[in-house]
Amino acid sequence: MDGSDGLVLVAFLATRCDGCEEFWRGLGAGSDVGLPGSVAVVAVTRGPGTISSADVDEVATGINGAPVIMSDTAWTDYRVSGYPFFVLVDAPNRRVVGETVGFGWPDVVSMVRAATDADEN
Repeated sequence: MDGSDGLVLVAFLATRCDGCEEFWRGLGAGSDVGLPGSVAVVAVTRGPGTISSADVDEVATGINGAPVIMSDTAWTDYRVSGYPFFVLVDAPNRRVVGETVGFGWPDVVSMVRAATDADEN
């Protein structure tokens, strides 16, 4: 979260997961999933001791502007037990402001919008 001055959506995704495919595609270049432009996105897979970097490279092909990080520690720190799972973090304050299981982009966008609307009120 260092260096971020706003909200960061952390997308915990697996490389081989039918439910994750929509999210990997949505992170692809040119995809407009409806997230506010002020929200940065980071995809996090399991770490290199758990999955292969070749598998991550394969699903991350075409993703521009959203870093893909391999980290078992992040999964532990955010207490993620399954995927796809999304955590919205107020980076400057290092505070979780929303989280949801992702059944589709509309669910994730709804959670982000609810959290950002709450911050504005």
